[in-house]
Amino acid sequence: MKFKFNKTKAIESIKASLDKESDTVFIPSLGSDATKSIKGMRTTMKNNGFEEFINIHCPEEPKSDDDVNTLSEKIENKVKNIDINNSSDLETLFHLIHLWGGIAGRGLYQIKRGGFYNNINIDSYKKLIKSAITSSNIIDIIKAIEQFEIESKNISVAFITKHTRFFSALNPTHKCIPIYDSVMSKNYMLEFKKKLNAYSPIIQPASAKLPRGREELAIYWDAMIHLSNYYQLPLKDLERILFVNAR
Repeated sequence: MKFKFNKTKAIESIKASLDKESDTVFIPSLGSDATKSIKGMRTTMKNNGFEEFINIHCPEEPKSDDDVNTLSEKIENKVKNIDINNSSDLETLFHLIHLWGGIAGRGLYQIKRGGFYNNINIDSYKKLIKSAITSSNIIDIIKAIEQFEIESKNISVAFITKHTRFFSALNPTHKCIPIYDSVMSKNYMLEFKKKLNAYSPIIQPASAKLPRGREELAIYWDAMIHLSNYYQLPLKDLERILFVNAR
C-alpha cells in the first residue's frame, strides 16, 4: 500500500487523553497558537478589503481560548441555520471559517494574488457544501473537494477540509469529518518510499486534483472514522485530541 495511517501514534494520543478513573476523555484546548493564528488572519482580511466584515463579525482581537471557542460556536450556529441558496450567507460562513482556520489560509485574500472574489467560486462552494451535508460516502465528498479546488485558486485541501468539517456537522452519517492539514498529515499519515524501502511522514497533503491526493485523504478519513467508532469518540473530539497532541 502506498499510503497508510499511523494508527499506533493516533492511539497513543487517544490513550494519553483518557482519564482511567472516570473513564472519560479529556478534550484539550487549541491554546495560544490558535489565538495568534486567528489574529494574523484577522489582520490580513482587514488589510485586503474585508475591514467592514471584521468590524461586524470579529471587532475585537481574540485573546483566549474562550474567544476561539466563541468564534467556533458562532460558525456552528450559522451552519445550523444556513440557507444553502443564499450566496451572501455562504460567503459570510466562508469568511468566518477561514478566519477560524488561521493565517496559513491568507493567500486567497491577498490582493497581489487576485483577492477573494477572483480566487473563490461561490457556486462551486455551494456544491461542495451540499456534498459535505448530504453525502453518505466520503468518496463523493472528496470528488466535490477536487472540483472545488479545480474551480478556485489559492486554496488547498488543508483549508477546504476546514470548511467541509463545519458543514458536515449536519451530515447524518459523518458528523464533523476531520480537517486534513499538514499537522495531521505529517503526524498520522505515511507514504511508502521505494528508495528508503520504508514509510515516511507526509509533510503536506497532496492536491485533491491528483489521484494520490484523493487516495491519501480517503485513507485518512477512513482511519479516523474507524477510530471514532472503535473508541466511541465523536469525530470532532478525536480531531481535537490528535491535532493538539501532534503540535
